[in-house]
Amino acid sequence: MVDILSYSLVMVTCFCFGLIVSFQIAHIHYARKLTTLVRRSISTKTIAPVLAEYETLKPRK
Repeated sequence: MVDILSYSLVMVTCFCFGLIVSFQIAHIHYARKLTTLVRRSISTKTIAPVLAEYETLKPRK
């Protein structure tokens, strides 16, 4: 017989670990994107790559 309390605790723990992992993946993706923008900005010695990325992220009207 499965104890409802233990099953619920396992579910909550798995959910929390899933949230932590998803936040870590999002952070890694964001940091990599920023790293590439910084490298491009340093190599071109301008902020043009940052401005171009900002323009692509703006919502269209």
